[in-house]
Amino acid sequence: MISASTGYKNAIIAQRRRMRVRAAVDLSDPDIVYGSVTGDTETDWADNAQLHDRVLELTPLASLEPGRWLLDGSFQLPPDPLAEVGIETSALFADDKTKTFTYTINFSGVEFLQECAVYWPTGDYDGYGVDFDVLIYADASHQYSESFTGNTERAVRITGFELYNPAYVQITVTKWSLPLRRLRIPEIVIGVFEIWGNSELAGFNLNMQGAFTNLSLPYCTCTLTMDNLDRRFEPRNKAGIFRSIEDRQGIKTSVGVDVGGDTEYIPTGTYYQYNGGWRTSNNDITMKWDLVDIIGLLADRRFDVPSPLPTTLSGWAEALVSQLGANFATHYHVDPDYAALSVTVANDDAIADVSCGEILMWICQATETWPRADAKTGYLTIEPFWSEGNILTLGNLENYPTMTGNDDIARIDFTLSDGTELSIGGTSSSSSNTVSVSNPFLHTEAAARAAARMMLAAYGGNRIETVGRGDPTSEIGDVSTVQLDASNATTGRLLQQTIDFNNGVVRGCKSVLLQADGSYLYEERLVLTTSGTWTVPADVTSLRLILVGHGYDGGHGTDGTWDDAGTPGADGAGGKVWAGTVTVTPAQVFSISIGENTVMGAYSSANGVIYPRGYTDVISGDSYARPGVEAPVAGTGDGGMGGAGGYQGQKREVDVSEDELPIYHTVIDAYPTPGEAGVAGVAGCVVIYYDK
Repeated sequence: MISASTGYKNAIIAQRRRMRVRAAVDLSDPDIVYGSVTGDTETDWADNAQLHDRVLELTPLASLEPGRWLLDGSFQLPPDPLAEVGIETSALFADDKTKTFTYTINFSGVEFLQECAVYWPTGDYDGYGVDFDVLIYADASHQYSESFTGNTERAVRITGFELYNPAYVQITVTKWSLPLRRLRIPEIVIGVFEIWGNSELAGFNLNMQGAFTNLSLPYCTCTLTMDNLDRRFEPRNKAGIFRSIEDRQGIKTSVGVDVGGDTEYIPTGTYYQYNGGWRTSNNDITMKWDLVDIIGLLADRRFDVPSPLPTTLSGWAEALVSQLGANFATHYHVDPDYAALSVTVANDDAIADVSCGEILMWICQATETWPRADAKTGYLTIEPFWSEGNILTLGNLENYPTMTGNDDIARIDFTLSDGTELSIGGTSSSSSNTVSVSNPFLHTEAAARAAARMMLAAYGGNRIETVGRGDPTSEIGDVSTVQLDASNATTGRLLQQTIDFNNGVVRGCKSVLLQADGSYLYEERLVLTTSGTWTVPADVTSLRLILVGHGYDGGHGTDGTWDDAGTPGADGAGGKVWAGTVTVTPAQVFSISIGENTVMGAYSSANGVIYPRGYTDVISGDSYARPGVEAPVAGTGDGGMGGAGGYQGQKREVDVSEDELPIYHTVIDAYPTPGEAGVAGVAGCVVIYYDK
């Protein structure tokens, strides 16, 4: 689940909302290597590496320049290690706004260049370049220069040239828009970097999907439909920049919603062109661009075996993303608790002539993790599952959820690294579905059984399908709650969702949640809702426990007055939840107390936490400790909905006179009503699983 402000979450489910989409398009060479930046003397806190970090706004830093020293908190004092500064000269432009400054940014790895851009500061107190020259240099015989006079733009594109293997871009500024200011440059783009919004994007469709079995490798895709009225991106336009477009160029996408007059954007991933992707008709003013996430880039790419071979999960993740080029070598994240896990293969031959996608599935099978592309960074992310997500309310769905049966599996046949064969039973022996896994990273039967446990957890049970207005804060892998009516809800792990933006509206967004039947992993499941004792059965030495405390009552709504309506009471939180696997002895007797806290022997829900959206038992799919439930179900630890506020009173003055002197009489149409009590929270329970 992607973090967002409370205002964003409320705006997403509001009856009326205004959505916006945004795509930061970076068509620079993905293999570019930036070198030194040379030029005139700068301030001690200038940071030339920021010239290519794709941050276009400078941090307001105080100085003795006119209008840059205000004691209202709008300016920070330099030096600030987190400030965005870029180029900042120590010398100033003169009273007549003139002085000459020259800066050169060196680079390599760019095979072909058709465009670059200079971004000036956007703050009115900073100013911008008015008269300046730009030189793009490849060698003495191949260069391009352009002079600008009287410029008023904050971003200037340099186009109309074609250079192979350029070496540097040089900027010489001779006049600034304001006197007595330092020269400041936030960004110099070698290539194309633009931010497209609703006016440029006629359509925006995200199809996000994942696989929890590690038996396949689906990935997320993005389709942009862009306004191409000027034919700038037209393949048939010889003066366009189509030749600069290649694979592995990233486009960061985000979806925003109006929040109190501003737009708050939520990242929805980084997507890349791969093996073409442009589509246009004979005479169309729009163009579609099909993109894939980082897993899509890796899926079918041949894995070039590194030397020496990695030996940890983190090492293999780095080896995979490095296949995309040196600039991708850090584009991965592995859960810190799993990063150092030993992941080894016998020799190079075991992984020769295989794809990066196969390697990725194998290492995740061997470590009980799963791969995804992180929405915020776009990085390859390898981690275990989590147990939280959003709530899909009926008010935010276009229809009631539907449910279909999920696939069963008869068995999984493993071939280990030494050739040993092992079959593990599935969810249904009558199923016609069997799977064969030959994984050179699985060396023991125990490792294969651990991999099978995760695979089998995604079979059986049901799939929940919804069509709603779309929530960009949901991400694949979330365990989300789907409201069915005032009392009941069901849960599932988000397997697929779409964010579809057309004609200025985000709606018709489909989601598929997997509600797999994981109960077969245990011999028994008990839900205890009354106090007493419970005895551990014979031969049982381990329990999976979930202890749910009493839900909190909803708050009382305030009374209405003659002037205002009352305010609703706050929703009651769900009870605290503690979950874990504990070691026991056969015939051990546990005392159980169901009260404010649920206690089983030495274990108590008091040591757990309150989950803002409730707790999902991912094995059974049941939801506990939900907040603000209209009709809580006994034994769930649900919190009650807050009481309604009272109505405002309505009265008016009526002229009842029968002669010339007015006589007014107060007519009361409705008296103020008191606020209503909140719904009471309900007691919790003990959920017990016997581990096989």
